[in-house]
Amino acid sequence: MKKTIPFISLIALGFLWLGSGIDVAVPFTRGVSPEIATVAVPAGSAQYPAIGRVREVTAYNVGVKRQTDDTPCLGATGENLCRLVAQGFKVCAANFVAPETILNIEGYGECVVLDRTNRRFSHRVDIAMSKDEADEALEFGIQRRYVEIKPGHP
Repeated sequence: MKKTIPFISLIALGFLWLGSGIDVAVPFTRGVSPEIATVAVPAGSAQYPAIGRVREVTAYNVGVKRQTDDTPCLGATGENLCRLVAQGFKVCAANFVAPETILNIEGYGECVVLDRTNRRFSHRVDIAMSKDEADEALEFGIQRRYVEIKPGHP
């Protein structure tokens, strides 16, 4: 009985820690499983200039009503996303950061968050593509990529 109480306490503490949402600080290392590749170091640090984690990344087509809403070119910030994407700006949608935050997506580069995703996809980053790139967006699918939040932005 004396050994059972500390054991149960340890298990309860483990469950509390898992549900707390606290990330363990580890440097991102290539080759590490995506499930444990989380960086939780203060932004702006000289050694770790940004915070990031592996996230689901998808693509959508601005200007396509069935992929967006009733105003397919208008982003959540009020910007004309169709025009910006046509001019070559890299725009994305995400709910886990403030609008106008810059994200660095592994293998894609930096994009500015000017739109929001549907609530059920709040953990994802959605890359904006032009209306004519529907095949490319479909081919992009759902990928797991390392996404950094650039420091010094909202």
